[in-house]
Amino acid sequence: MKSFVVKGLPVLVIIFIVGVAIKVLDDFGISRYDAGHALAKSAGDEALAELREAHAMEKTEAAEARTAAALKANTILRAEQARGSQLAVLLADTKINLRKTTDQLTGEISRVTKLYRRALDAQPEPLPVAVFTTGFVRVWNTANGISATNPTVPAPSSTIRIASPPGGTGAPDDLDSGLSQNQLLTNQVRNAELHGICRAQLNGLIDWTLNESK
Repeated sequence: MKSFVVKGLPVLVIIFIVGVAIKVLDDFGISRYDAGHALAKSAGDEALAELREAHAMEKTEAAEARTAAALKANTILRAEQARGSQLAVLLADTKINLRKTTDQLTGEISRVTKLYRRALDAQPEPLPVAVFTTGFVRVWNTANGISATNPTVPAPSSTIRIASPPGGTGAPDDLDSGLSQNQLLTNQVRNAELHGICRAQLNGLIDWTLNESK
């Protein structure tokens, strides 16, 4: 029995030593695992925090960019509105001035189509009647962009109207249209006002377009 214990002692010692070694290794492994896990977790948390910070910064920059763009667009819009209002005021003033000129000239038509002098030292006498043929009226209207070929279109105020002869046929060009000098001059004054408005609108459009292209 004693011999068995003595002989068996080294085996038990070896088993104990192996067990201790395994335990030490196991504890060391667990310690290394815990250390590695803690390190990885720390690195992951740091990276996640950096990502969150970067994302927050991107959102802030994007919001600031949108705000700046909105402010810039609003500034441009206000400038365009102000310029549009200015052009509208200029056009309105132009129309008012053109109408004043029309009213002034219309008031002079009767005076300048009644009397005339043959010479500076001659006495005024009635102005001779001028004959304006239907062909003259047709050419006059056509030159002002008004065509008499489409009777369904209402004639504008700038059109000189002449009566059609009986039977509904068009009047020959060499017939007297019945147009008086007073009517002709009145029509010209009205045409001048309309053309002046068109010029003002066109100039405003040109100015607007040139500003847009800069």
